[in-house]
Amino acid sequence: MKGPLVLAVLATVLAIVALVLAVVLPGAQGPAGATGPTGPAGATGPTGPAGATGPTGPAGPAGPSMVVAMGVVSSTGSIGEELNVNSVTWNSGLQRWEITLDGINYYYLDYVTVVSSYSGYADHSSVSGKLLVEIFDADGTPIKEGFSFVVFDVDAS
Repeated sequence: MKGPLVLAVLATVLAIVALVLAVVLPGAQGPAGATGPTGPAGATGPTGPAGATGPTGPAGPAGPSMVVAMGVVSSTGSIGEELNVNSVTWNSGLQRWEITLDGINYYYLDYVTVVSSYSGYADHSSVSGKLLVEIFDADGTPIKEGFSFVVFDVDAS
């Protein structure tokens, strides 16, 4: 009777070993479950200290003093806020302002000149070293009106 008893004991031991192995060793992994919602963001940390400021570079060279003449001329010919203006006269025959500038033999292509009238269209030119300013109304008729002007010399230093 030993043979059947040994077989029964062996079968029982194998069953216990199989049960232990089933508990101890994991089986095949199943599919992953759905991802849960993202949690709230944490608080922002404190700002770190500012970095060091670099050295200031050297100053650049001075730019040219380009304004060589300017002024505000009233309709009566009086001049205000002037720089390097010798005289302003109204030429009634040619319906234009003639401006003589101090120390400047003005030729309109040698300078950048900006003329602004109060309500009309302004144009400028030159003759005999003078700055000429003509003001026109909306119909193109010359008018005696006040204006302002600035003369720049882009080659000045």
